Amino acid sequence: MASNAEVLYTKPEKIRTLIGVFLGYLFDGYDLQLISYLIPSISISFAVQPFVIASSVTITLIGSVIGGLLFGWIADILGRRRTLLLTIFVFGLFTLLTGFADNIFQFFLLRFFSGLGIGGEWGIGFSLLNEAWSERTRGAWGGVLQSMFQYGILGAATTAGFFIAGYGTALGWRYSFIFAGLVSLLLLSVRFIIPESKVWLMYAEKRRAGELPTGYDVRAPIIQIFSRKNIRWTLLTSFYSAFALFGGYSMIVFMPTYLGGPPSCQSCLHIPIATYTFMIILAVIAGTPGYWLDGFLADKFGRKRVAQLFIAGLLVTLVAFFYQAVSITSAEVSHMSIQSIPTFPIFYILIAFNFFNGYFAHMGVWYGELFPTKIRATSTNFAYIVAGRGLGAGLAPILIPILSGIAGYGWAMAVGAISASAVALIISTAIKETKGTVITPL
Repeated sequence: MASNAEVLYTKPEKIRTLIGVFLGYLFDGYDLQLISYLIPSISISFAVQPFVIASSVTITLIGSVIGGLLFGWIADILGRRRTLLLTIFVFGLFTLLTGFADNIFQFFLLRFFSGLGIGGEWGIGFSLLNEAWSERTRGAWGGVLQSMFQYGILGAATTAGFFIAGYGTALGWRYSFIFAGLVSLLLLSVRFIIPESKVWLMYAEKRRAGELPTGYDVRAPIIQIFSRKNIRWTLLTSFYSAFALFGGYSMIVFMPTYLGGPPSCQSCLHIPIATYTFMIILAVIAGTPGYWLDGFLADKFGRKRVAQLFIAGLLVTLVAFFYQAVSITSAEVSHMSIQSIPTFPIFYILIAFNFFNGYFAHMGVWYGELFPTKIRATSTNFAYIVAGRGLGAGLAPILIPILSGIAGYGWAMAVGAISASAVALIISTAIKETKGTVITPL
């Protein structure tokens, strides 16, 4: 049986949709992760401890919670395309302005507003993809889409490394934000080629014409996701996202700090910035195919089974990281060169981490298949952005520095990631399989 998406979308329309959402996810990862590579420099500029700057990640994610709710609702009511363009403009503008912050208060405020735009992007992008692709290949393309976040991380690492090395601590971080904002705003013009979701247009037309079935629920999407019909999946996907993102952000946010770190950080490895930046770049490149494989396998063997397989691989990887974190000392690696990266065990652990973290690849597809068109953007944004980034990822920058007081950053990152990922694996068993779901206007 063919889905509405297969019938309604031409190949050029699918390509235009892909280009638009790809750029969105690229800059989503770019903007969110750029701060991770700039924490040591910004903390020196504002004369504060690194954990204070790390808390700006939480502030950005609080903004993304509000943005996820707001823009998800707007996308379900007024359409995907216009709302997506608005989210890109918001986070591009405030990312640019972050480079001109004069004090820590301005810096936090601008990161909050950047978060508003970032929060709206995820659910809308996956709604567009889910509604344009058939059930046969939706997972694979979702994997490619989510991998753009990884390339955003790659861009963030490259940008931070280039500007910090070229312009020093005081100006490097500012130029990084200015560059990121400018590129995002300049590429906004490309996003105008995105067609509106035809599945959503059909639903909106039926609603305007009064052709919805008798008794069809037309309450506000934020109310409907907690209705008797949907609340189970709303809660399960929300908790799943929260623990999954806490685990991921425990590693991603603090990895540059752990590998490099300011002189005041006694548990950091103090590897030269050029070396650890290049190491992270290589690991991201080598590990990103995990996202493609995850999406492909999810179409073949199911969303749930593949997610569980990848989380199991991730847990093994994190245990290996824990072992290294409690064994290695700064004295052993603080003078490490780029040429010696292949001899460093954590390099291979980073590759495996990026690979198995690919279970995020089909998360948006899985969520989108659980909910109807009328609430798809709201429900996916609530689960991933509000609960995942707002609660799970938002807590990581607060709790990991606290845990680091016990046995250092590496230990804290490993314990946080292992614990959260294990819980995510357990929760995944309660979410239903959706492979083969046909997406329709109603």
